[in-house]
Amino acid sequence: MEKLSLKYFLAFFLFSVFVSILVLYKLFPIRYYDIVVRKTQGIDPLLVMALMKVESGFCEDAVSPAGAVGLMQLMPSTFSWLKERFKLEGDIHRVEDNITFGLLYLSYLLNLYNGDLEKALAAYYVGPSRVGELEREAAAYVKKVMNYYRVYKILYFWLRWGG
Repeated sequence: MEKLSLKYFLAFFLFSVFVSILVLYKLFPIRYYDIVVRKTQGIDPLLVMALMKVESGFCEDAVSPAGAVGLMQLMPSTFSWLKERFKLEGDIHRVEDNITFGLLYLSYLLNLYNGDLEKALAAYYVGPSRVGELEREAAAYVKKVMNYYRVYKILYFWLRWGG
């Protein structure tokens, strides 16, 4: 009788682990991954997945109370500035353009802060000129993105095998 109970316990335990992993994959999807891989500016695509999850929850037509738009939650003024600075065309509401310009902006911020990812993420959230004055809000945001990034790296470790 004891062996039967142990078998049921192990079966239940394995089933629970399997369901938990499936739930994590559902909570941390890799939507738009193919676009991100094509458009990346040397930035880990899984970091971009974490950023999109935090910024918009992968909602293409998300608009924040402050007016940030799309998957990458770009402010229209930032989008216009990027268009002018890099001599590019695009539509902030078009998924591929929103991702492209979001990656361009993050790459710009990484260069601005000499590769310091946390400073670049803080600037992505509050703007480069406001990082110091909104340090607490930026720190909470950076922590959330970095925690999600860790989850993405664990869940999708196998994506790195091909490259």
